Amino acid sequence: MSTTKNVTLPDIGDFDQVEVIEVLVSIGDIVKENDSIITLENDKATMEIPAPFSGKIKSIEVKIGEKITRGDLIATFESTETNHGEETQPSAEQIEPDAESSAKKDSKPKAADDVEVVDKTISVETSPESHASPSIRKLARELGVTLSNIKGSGQKGRILGSDLKNYVKQIVTGSGPIEGDVEVVPLSRIKKLSGKHLAKCWSEIPHVTQFDEVNIEQMEEFRAHQKARDIKLSPLVFIMKAVVQVLKQHPHFNASLDESGENLLVKQYHNLGIAMDTPDGLIVPVIRDVGKKSLIELADELAEISTRARESGLNKAEMQGAGFTISSLGGIGGTQFTPIINSPEVAILGVSRAQIKPVWNGNEFVPTATLPLALSYDHRVIDGVQGAKFMADLNQVLKNIMEILL
Repeated sequence: MSTTKNVTLPDIGDFDQVEVIEVLVSIGDIVKENDSIITLENDKATMEIPAPFSGKIKSIEVKIGEKITRGDLIATFESTETNHGEETQPSAEQIEPDAESSAKKDSKPKAADDVEVVDKTISVETSPESHASPSIRKLARELGVTLSNIKGSGQKGRILGSDLKNYVKQIVTGSGPIEGDVEVVPLSRIKKLSGKHLAKCWSEIPHVTQFDEVNIEQMEEFRAHQKARDIKLSPLVFIMKAVVQVLKQHPHFNASLDESGENLLVKQYHNLGIAMDTPDGLIVPVIRDVGKKSLIELADELAEISTRARESGLNKAEMQGAGFTISSLGGIGGTQFTPIINSPEVAILGVSRAQIKPVWNGNEFVPTATLPLALSYDHRVIDGVQGAKFMADLNQVLKNIMEILL
């Protein structure tokens, strides 16, 4: 017949008011005699309290961080073993102190009821900073694991069984443990939101990316001429004007898919999203009616909106309503990259850094300013031929700067 038995803290020597740092069992667990049920720690030693008999855990009466003393109730068991008393304490011989921590105990003579703290069979070669229970040390020794390589997740950096298991799993799977210190940096709100959106766009949209290089000699000559007049124009404003001109020829690129994914909403206006890097992450403010503005007006608006973007001064409305997006990394570097479509839009243009390259003119190689472009588009809406034609037309507009200025 099953009976309910109490397990209380036995006399553990000269320790008083010891702290519970681990509860190793849960209600309903079946434990065997000598299985560890809690771990205690004070300034001299760490020790595990074993079950004095086999049974099923009925209740747990201690919590992590709580300090207990001799006679305090630890847990109740349902047991089928015969026992004349209702309360049972583990014997002193069953309690296994931490060999490392026990070494710190005073070397004074022990009374007859003191706990024996030296156990050579439990010792594991490790650094003094590695805090772990005797059972964890024993398992680590059997597995050939050096505990000093493991960062403990328990209270006061204590190495738990889960820490040891994860460490071994990393080695077995080849992922390897993290070496050295690790800094946990929370993501900004913008990065969390944009990250989820970009992951959704990348996983749900069948991307195709078309690459090209554009001869921008005329553009660079014009920019240099304007700079001499103290008018600074970035390549981006020329690209924006050229994109709008090409979108008029290819209106399905200036569109969005509706929520059903069955209808294309072709926009009759030309608002461009311009991806911008800010201290808080990537945002995409919208420049409206690009085709109706001059190069100088666009340059002034870009400067103003980029300043407010860095200072978190943009409202939600200023980042909505685009039909097409441009992501320019030209000021940073790189030769090419694959931009991710900003759903529900169906296309995006990536711009890398301009380079001087030798270009064959029919008679000789001539140093020429070239601009790498990458057009990503939604293959559900745009096929490869349309993508290639869009890029070819954009190439021609940017190559012949007069087409933008007219």
